[in-house]
Amino acid sequence: MAARLPPLRRFKPEAAELDQWGAERWGPNVPGPPSTPPPFPFVTSLVTLSAASRICVSFSVDFPGSGHLCWASGVSLLLETMAFVTRQFVRSLASSSSVTGPAASAKKILIKHVTVIGGGLMGAGVTQVAASTGHTVVLVDQTDEILAKSKKGIEESLRRVVKKKFAENPQAGDEFIKKTMSNISLSTDAASVVHSTDLVIEAIVENQKLKNELFRRLDKFAAERTIFVSNTSSLQITDLANSTTRQDRFGGLHFFNPVPMMNLVEVIKTPMTSQKTFESLMDFSKALGKTPVTCKDSPGFVVNRLLVPYLMEAIRMHERGDASKEDIDIAMKLGSGYPMGPFELLDYVGLDTTKFIVDGWHEMDSKNPFFQPSQLLNKLVEEKKFGRKTGEGFYKYK
Repeated sequence: MAARLPPLRRFKPEAAELDQWGAERWGPNVPGPPSTPPPFPFVTSLVTLSAASRICVSFSVDFPGSGHLCWASGVSLLLETMAFVTRQFVRSLASSSSVTGPAASAKKILIKHVTVIGGGLMGAGVTQVAASTGHTVVLVDQTDEILAKSKKGIEESLRRVVKKKFAENPQAGDEFIKKTMSNISLSTDAASVVHSTDLVIEAIVENQKLKNELFRRLDKFAAERTIFVSNTSSLQITDLANSTTRQDRFGGLHFFNPVPMMNLVEVIKTPMTSQKTFESLMDFSKALGKTPVTCKDSPGFVVNRLLVPYLMEAIRMHERGDASKEDIDIAMKLGSGYPMGPFELLDYVGLDTTKFIVDGWHEMDSKNPFFQPSQLLNKLVEEKKFGRKTGEGFYKYK
């Protein structure tokens, strides 16, 4: 051994290099790894390195590939060995916990940019609420005329909100409207705006084929991280998700009309919806100031599964002549404390919408007595008497 050693150069050898180097230096007599596979991949190197470091106390070593002679004392090699083993141990523990622990799921998506497809009452309402809570929103529909009408409706709705919320501070109310409207942009080209959005909310007509075609098309243009949801009140979310390649990033967000006033959101999780997606949608619903409830992908979810059979039974009572529609409405308002009677609510929701829901459920389960169609309802829809939106349904509106 040389009397004086040159200055030490720190080195960070890989496990495979050290194993090979130790075997070449001392041959097969150096204690090797146990026959039973170790619990961590670096244990093999640990055994060989421990033996090598003890033997190396009185020798200088030459690492292959270093380009020159590298001197290291036994103490230095032992320290390097300990450092190497420690690093590997920490990495292995981190890797193991990331696979089996709570950290296995990726971080939730913070939804800030939203694209709403459909400028009707529901789409415009969702747009208003999202924009008023600090989200940037692109509202998409087929024509500029529809979008202009939607924008006007949002502004009028905001003024009603401001009248109550900022009654004592009109200037703050004007600022609120201005800020909310600045978060909203309009587009007639969905494919061109979904590439950078966090969340796509579909709120178009309740038509399975049209929704599937829309999602199939947008799936090609949206970023991989983007979550898709439908605001459907009756269709199966799973069937819609299957039209895309992002079933794990697909769910349901069922808002209630009028969206700015109704605090409930039903968050629907299909068997394929990831926990990350589900939690992101729950957080988004809360960020809107709504109260989310969760439900499996079952017909009608929670509210409509209970509400629609109630409405249909009211129609059947009227058809049988058990009571007039006026008396049924009065009875439910005064007797049950409901703000609307069933026929008032039917006209508000839309008779066409109710018929569509019932027809879909009847197709799925024709023997279910709650899913049976109504001749009176079918007749009114055939006559284009949909309720408030057409001026006549069960009641006439001026």
